Amino acid sequence: MNDSQEPHESAHRDHLHQAQEHYRWRQEHMEALALLKQAEAVLFAHEARILAHEAEIARHEEQIAHGAAHAEAPPEDEHRRFAETHRAGEEHHEALLEAIRALALHLPRAGS
Repeated sequence: MNDSQEPHESAHRDHLHQAQEHYRWRQEHMEALALLKQAEAVLFAHEARILAHEAEIARHEEQIAHGAAHAEAPPEDEHRRFAETHRAGEEHHEALLEAIRALALHLPRAGS
């Protein structure tokens, strides 16, 4: 190889290396986006459970205050099931939000 080819060979090696890095980075980005979508789905599912629990609470409170005239009594075990689900969700809720908030350390600031 002569001296005039060396810069081209070096550039070629650099380009191949960078292209391979780009493929790897893009794969990792797609995997990260998939995880974010999973986290989003978990948050939506948790919101749905919260809404169902709030509806159960409102129905139960209405039944307590006004009897069956205003609201159907909840099934006997419904309150217990929702209470257990509520307690179980607290741990996962905090851990998930902590992990999501940790992402902020790695995101560019507005105007940066």
